[in-house]
Amino acid sequence: MTTTGFVSPEWLGKDGFILEEDGTQIPLYSTKLKGLVSLTCTPPWALHVTWSGASETQEKLKRALTRLHTSVVVVDLGPKALPGLEPPKGWVDVPRHTRQLALNEAFEDTLPKTRIKQARRFERESGTLEIHQNSNGWDDVFKLHLASRDRKGLHAHPKKLEALIKDISCTDWTFCVLARNAQGECIASGGFVILPDHTCIYAFGGQTRSQASGRASVSMLLEAMRHAQKQGCTVFDFGGSQDPGVDRFYAEFGSDVVFMRRWVCTPRWLRWIFPRVWRQWTAPSIHR
Repeated sequence: MTTTGFVSPEWLGKDGFILEEDGTQIPLYSTKLKGLVSLTCTPPWALHVTWSGASETQEKLKRALTRLHTSVVVVDLGPKALPGLEPPKGWVDVPRHTRQLALNEAFEDTLPKTRIKQARRFERESGTLEIHQNSNGWDDVFKLHLASRDRKGLHAHPKKLEALIKDISCTDWTFCVLARNAQGECIASGGFVILPDHTCIYAFGGQTRSQASGRASVSMLLEAMRHAQKQGCTVFDFGGSQDPGVDRFYAEFGSDVVFMRRWVCTPRWLRWIFPRVWRQWTAPSIHR
Protein backbone atom coordinates (compact mmCIF):
# COMPACT_ATOMS: atom_id res chain seq x y z
CA MET A 1 0.00 0.00 0.00
CA THR A 2 1.31 3.45 -0.91
CA THR A 3 1.90 5.65 2.13
CA THR A 4 1.21 9.35 1.86
CA GLY A 5 1.39 12.42 4.05
CA PHE A 6 3.28 12.37 7.32
CA VAL A 7 3.84 8.59 7.32
CA SER A 8 5.37 8.61 3.83
CA PRO A 9 9.08 7.86 3.26
CA GLU A 10 9.38 11.31 1.66
CA TRP A 11 8.32 12.97 4.91
CA LEU A 12 10.03 10.67 7.40
CA GLY A 13 13.46 10.64 5.76
CA LYS A 14 16.32 8.70 7.29
CA ASP A 15 15.53 9.65 10.89
CA GLY A 16 11.83 8.83 10.89
CA PHE A 17 10.03 5.61 11.75
CA ILE A 18 6.48 4.34 12.20
CA LEU A 19 4.76 3.07 15.32
CA GLU A 20 1.87 0.80 14.29
CA GLU A 21 -0.95 -0.90 16.16
CA ASP A 22 -4.03 -2.50 14.57
CA GLY A 23 -3.32 -0.77 11.24
CA THR A 24 -3.02 2.72 12.75
CA GLN A 25 0.34 4.26 11.91
CA ILE A 26 1.98 6.99 13.99
CA PRO A 27 4.98 8.77 12.43
CA LEU A 28 7.86 9.48 14.80
CA TYR A 29 11.28 11.03 14.48
CA SER A 30 14.57 10.28 16.26
CA THR A 31 17.07 13.03 16.93
CA LYS A 32 19.31 14.55 19.61
CA LEU A 33 18.33 17.54 21.73
CA LYS A 34 21.26 19.98 21.62
CA GLY A 35 23.24 17.06 20.20
CA LEU A 36 23.26 15.41 23.62
CA VAL A 37 19.93 13.93 24.71
CA SER A 38 18.05 11.28 22.72
CA LEU A 39 14.67 12.64 21.63
CA THR A 40 11.70 10.95 19.98
CA CYS A 41 9.14 13.41 18.67
CA THR A 42 6.52 14.16 16.07
CA PRO A 43 8.38 14.63 12.74
CA PRO A 44 9.26 18.25 11.95
CA TRP A 45 6.40 20.15 10.29
CA ALA A 46 4.10 17.12 10.64
CA LEU A 47 1.21 19.18 11.95
CA HIS A 48 -0.95 16.18 12.77
CA VAL A 49 -0.07 12.59 13.39
CA THR A 50 -2.62 9.98 12.40
CA TRP A 51 -3.51 9.08 15.99
CA SER A 52 -6.87 7.40 15.53
CA GLY A 53 -8.70 4.12 15.89
CA ALA A 54 -10.84 2.53 18.56
CA SER A 55 -10.16 3.00 22.26
CA GLU A 56 -8.27 -0.30 22.47
CA THR A 57 -6.02 0.67 19.56
CA GLN A 58 -5.20 4.05 21.06
CA GLU A 59 -4.37 2.44 24.40
CA LYS A 60 -2.00 0.07 22.59
CA LEU A 61 -0.31 3.01 20.87
CA LYS A 62 0.12 4.71 24.23
CA ARG A 63 1.75 1.63 25.74
CA ALA A 64 4.03 1.33 22.72
CA LEU A 65 5.19 4.92 23.26
CA THR A 66 6.26 4.14 26.82
CA ARG A 67 8.44 1.28 25.57
CA LEU A 68 10.58 3.52 23.36
CA HIS A 69 14.24 3.53 24.38
CA THR A 70 14.72 7.27 24.51
CA SER A 71 15.29 9.91 27.20
CA VAL A 72 12.69 12.40 25.98
CA VAL A 73 9.38 12.02 24.11
CA VAL A 74 7.34 14.90 22.62
CA VAL A 75 4.34 13.70 20.60
CA ASP A 76 1.49 15.72 19.15
CA LEU A 77 -1.82 13.89 19.13
CA GLY A 78 -4.05 14.85 16.21
CA PRO A 79 -7.73 15.79 16.32
CA LYS A 80 -8.84 12.16 16.35
CA ALA A 81 -7.29 11.21 19.68
CA LEU A 82 -10.08 10.22 22.05
CA PRO A 83 -10.85 12.82 24.77
CA GLY A 84 -10.78 10.18 27.50
CA LEU A 85 -7.32 8.92 26.55
CA GLU A 86 -5.11 9.56 29.58
CA PRO A 87 -1.37 10.24 29.15
CA PRO A 88 1.08 7.70 30.55
CA LYS A 89 1.87 8.17 34.23
CA GLY A 90 4.30 11.02 34.80
CA TRP A 91 3.84 12.49 31.32
CA VAL A 92 2.67 16.08 30.87
CA ASP A 93 -0.59 16.59 28.93
CA VAL A 94 -0.46 19.93 27.06
CA PRO A 95 -3.61 21.40 25.46
CA ARG A 96 -3.07 22.52 21.86
CA HIS A 97 -5.40 23.47 19.02
CA THR A 98 -5.82 23.90 15.30
CA ARG A 99 -8.53 25.53 13.18
CA GLN A 100 -10.61 23.74 10.57
CA LEU A 101 -13.18 24.64 7.94
CA ALA A 102 -15.60 22.20 6.29
CA LEU A 103 -15.18 22.04 2.50
CA ASN A 104 -18.66 21.13 1.33
CA GLU A 105 -19.84 22.02 -2.17
CA ALA A 106 -21.20 25.38 -1.01
CA PHE A 107 -18.38 26.30 1.38
CA GLU A 108 -17.71 29.62 -0.39
CA ASP A 109 -21.25 30.75 0.38
CA THR A 110 -20.52 30.39 4.10
CA LEU A 111 -17.28 32.39 4.10
CA PRO A 112 -17.41 35.87 5.68
CA LYS A 113 -18.12 38.57 3.07
CA THR A 114 -15.04 40.52 4.13
CA ARG A 115 -12.80 37.67 2.98
CA ILE A 116 -14.55 37.40 -0.39
CA LYS A 117 -14.22 41.17 -0.89
CA GLN A 118 -10.50 41.03 -0.11
CA ALA A 119 -9.96 38.26 -2.64
CA ARG A 120 -11.90 40.14 -5.32
CA ARG A 121 -9.95 43.33 -4.64
CA PHE A 122 -6.70 41.40 -5.10
CA GLU A 123 -7.95 40.30 -8.51
CA ARG A 124 -9.08 43.83 -9.44
CA GLU A 125 -5.59 45.06 -8.66
CA SER A 126 -4.29 42.62 -11.31
CA GLY A 127 -3.14 40.05 -8.80
CA THR A 128 -2.79 36.52 -10.15
CA LEU A 129 -2.82 33.04 -8.61
CA GLU A 130 -0.88 29.92 -9.63
CA ILE A 131 -1.45 26.34 -8.52
CA HIS A 132 1.41 23.87 -8.87
CA GLN A 133 1.09 20.14 -8.23
CA ASN A 134 4.71 19.41 -9.06
CA SER A 135 8.15 20.73 -8.13
CA ASN A 136 7.49 24.17 -9.67
CA GLY A 137 6.74 27.06 -7.36
CA TRP A 138 8.10 25.55 -4.16
CA ASP A 139 11.17 27.81 -4.19
CA ASP A 140 8.87 30.76 -3.56
CA VAL A 141 7.12 28.87 -0.74
CA PHE A 142 10.48 28.15 0.87
CA LYS A 143 11.78 31.72 0.55
CA LEU A 144 8.64 33.42 1.86
CA HIS A 145 8.29 30.94 4.71
CA LEU A 146 11.86 31.70 5.84
CA ALA A 147 11.31 35.45 5.44
CA SER A 148 8.14 35.37 7.55
CA ARG A 149 9.81 33.33 10.29
CA ASP A 150 12.77 35.69 10.28
CA ARG A 151 10.51 38.74 10.73
CA LYS A 152 8.99 37.11 13.80
CA GLY A 153 12.35 36.13 15.23
CA LEU A 154 11.59 32.41 14.91
CA HIS A 155 14.14 29.76 13.95
CA ALA A 156 13.18 28.11 10.66
CA HIS A 157 15.73 25.24 10.35
CA PRO A 158 16.31 26.12 6.67
CA LYS A 159 18.48 23.14 5.69
CA LYS A 160 16.01 20.59 7.06
CA LEU A 161 13.05 22.45 5.56
CA GLU A 162 14.70 22.73 2.15
CA ALA A 163 15.44 18.99 2.11
CA LEU A 164 11.86 18.15 3.17
CA ILE A 165 10.27 20.39 0.55
CA LYS A 166 12.52 18.89 -2.13
CA ASP A 167 11.38 15.39 -1.17
CA ILE A 168 7.63 16.09 -1.01
CA SER A 169 7.22 18.65 -3.81
CA CYS A 170 6.88 16.05 -6.57
CA THR A 171 4.32 13.86 -4.78
CA ASP A 172 0.67 13.72 -5.86
CA TRP A 173 -0.53 14.56 -2.32
CA THR A 174 1.05 18.00 -2.09
CA PHE A 175 0.50 21.24 -3.98
CA CYS A 176 1.45 24.89 -3.64
CA VAL A 177 -0.31 28.15 -4.44
CA LEU A 178 1.46 31.39 -5.34
CA ALA A 179 -0.08 34.87 -5.32
CA ARG A 180 1.64 37.45 -7.54
CA ASN A 181 1.10 41.19 -7.70
CA ALA A 182 0.64 43.20 -10.90
CA GLN A 183 4.43 43.30 -11.36
CA GLY A 184 4.65 39.50 -11.25
CA GLU A 185 6.32 39.36 -7.82
CA CYS A 186 5.29 36.51 -5.52
CA ILE A 187 3.99 38.24 -2.38
CA ALA A 188 2.19 35.33 -0.71
CA SER A 189 2.55 31.57 -0.99
CA GLY A 190 1.47 28.35 0.67
CA GLY A 191 2.39 24.67 0.59
CA PHE A 192 -0.39 22.17 1.27
CA VAL A 193 -0.58 18.49 2.22
CA ILE A 194 -3.54 16.22 1.46
CA LEU A 195 -3.95 13.42 4.01
CA PRO A 196 -5.64 10.06 3.38
CA ASP A 197 -8.63 11.12 5.52
CA HIS A 198 -9.42 13.88 2.96
CA THR A 199 -8.04 16.69 5.09
CA CYS A 200 -5.99 19.41 3.41
CA ILE A 201 -3.43 20.98 5.73
CA TYR A 202 -1.79 24.38 5.31
CA ALA A 203 1.74 23.22 6.10
CA PHE A 204 4.06 26.01 4.99
CA GLY A 205 3.43 29.62 4.10
CA GLY A 206 4.67 33.16 4.09
CA GLN A 207 4.17 36.62 2.68
CA THR A 208 6.06 39.80 2.02
CA ARG A 209 5.46 42.85 4.14
CA SER A 210 3.35 45.11 1.92
CA GLN A 211 -0.11 46.65 1.72
CA ALA A 212 -1.25 44.04 -0.79
CA SER A 213 0.18 40.95 0.92
CA GLY A 214 -2.77 40.53 3.29
CA ARG A 215 -5.26 40.42 0.42
CA ALA A 216 -2.87 38.17 -1.49
CA SER A 217 -2.77 35.71 1.44
CA VAL A 218 -6.57 35.64 1.59
CA SER A 219 -6.78 34.94 -2.16
CA MET A 220 -4.05 32.31 -1.94
CA LEU A 221 -5.83 30.42 0.85
CA LEU A 222 -9.21 30.66 -0.86
CA GLU A 223 -7.71 29.23 -4.06
CA ALA A 224 -6.12 26.41 -2.03
CA MET A 225 -9.51 25.57 -0.53
CA ARG A 226 -11.10 25.45 -3.98
CA HIS A 227 -8.38 23.16 -5.30
CA ALA A 228 -8.51 20.90 -2.24
CA GLN A 229 -12.29 20.60 -2.54
CA LYS A 230 -11.90 19.55 -6.18
CA GLN A 231 -9.38 16.93 -5.06
CA GLY A 232 -11.99 15.39 -2.78
CA CYS A 233 -11.02 17.04 0.50
CA THR A 234 -13.81 17.62 2.99
CA VAL A 235 -11.81 19.54 5.62
CA PHE A 236 -9.34 22.42 5.33
CA ASP A 237 -6.96 22.66 8.28
CA PHE A 238 -5.14 25.94 8.89
CA GLY A 239 -2.51 24.20 11.00
CA GLY A 240 -3.19 26.20 14.11
CA SER A 241 -0.98 28.92 15.53
CA GLN A 242 0.10 30.08 18.95
CA ASP A 243 0.31 33.62 17.58
CA PRO A 244 -2.95 35.44 18.53
CA GLY A 245 -2.80 37.62 15.40
CA VAL A 246 -2.37 34.68 13.05
CA ASP A 247 -5.05 32.72 14.89
CA ARG A 248 -7.43 35.66 14.51
CA PHE A 249 -6.63 35.80 10.78
CA TYR A 250 -7.62 32.13 10.46
CA ALA A 251 -10.73 32.69 12.55
CA GLU A 252 -11.91 35.37 10.14
CA PHE A 253 -12.39 32.67 7.50
CA GLY A 254 -15.12 31.23 9.71
CA SER A 255 -12.94 28.34 10.87
CA ASP A 256 -13.65 26.49 14.12
CA VAL A 257 -11.22 25.79 16.94
CA VAL A 258 -10.41 22.08 17.17
CA PHE A 259 -8.61 21.05 20.34
CA MET A 260 -5.68 18.64 20.34
CA ARG A 261 -3.07 17.56 22.85
CA ARG A 262 0.65 17.10 23.18
CA TRP A 263 2.31 14.56 25.44
CA VAL A 264 5.72 15.38 26.89
CA CYS A 265 7.94 13.00 28.84
CA THR A 266 11.24 14.33 30.19
CA PRO A 267 13.49 13.76 33.21
CA ARG A 268 13.06 16.57 35.72
CA TRP A 269 16.62 17.84 35.33
CA LEU A 270 15.97 18.70 31.69
CA ARG A 271 13.40 21.30 32.70
CA TRP A 272 16.06 23.21 34.63
CA ILE A 273 18.93 22.80 32.16
CA PHE A 274 16.86 23.72 29.09
CA PRO A 275 14.11 25.99 30.45
CA ARG A 276 13.45 27.71 27.10
CA VAL A 277 12.95 24.37 25.35
CA TRP A 278 10.67 23.20 28.16
CA ARG A 279 8.53 26.35 27.90
CA GLN A 280 8.28 25.93 24.13
CA TRP A 281 7.22 22.29 24.42
CA THR A 282 4.64 22.89 27.12
CA ALA A 283 3.15 26.20 25.97
CA PRO A 284 -0.63 25.61 26.08
CA SER A 285 -3.16 26.61 23.46
CA ILE A 286 -4.20 30.26 23.50
CA HIS A 287 -7.75 28.89 23.69
CA ARG A 288 -8.75 27.21 26.94
